[in-house]
Amino acid sequence: MREDIYTFLKELREASQRMAILVEGKRDKQALERFGIKNIFTLGGKRFTDLPDLLEGFSEVILLFDLDKQGEKINRKVKDILASQGYILIEDFRERMREMDILFVEELYEKVRSAHSGSTAGQTHKA
Repeated sequence: MREDIYTFLKELREASQRMAILVEGKRDKQALERFGIKNIFTLGGKRFTDLPDLLEGFSEVILLFDLDKQGEKINRKVKDILASQGYILIEDFRERMREMDILFVEELYEKVRSAHSGSTAGQTHKA
């Protein structure tokens, strides 16, 4: 069964109270902030080697990069750097996005809006 986007966001919001969330850019950060998600850090313009300074005070980091080719490349590089620094990396939220067919973090807001506005209008549903 496919996961409910509201459950996903609730669990991400709860996790963000104690963990850092790393995203690609400011639009991703803004999309997550709309849902009350905290401790979001962006890569935008930063060197990957500066990440440990950026994430100071956190031992667990949720990697929430887009699921496109560029996002996969970034995820691999960041994962290598942070793992070598002893961070605990959480990637299950990325995998859950993949299962919900959400490729880009900034799409989350639009998905919730369409789900909230009665997604039955003009759509057919399979039983």
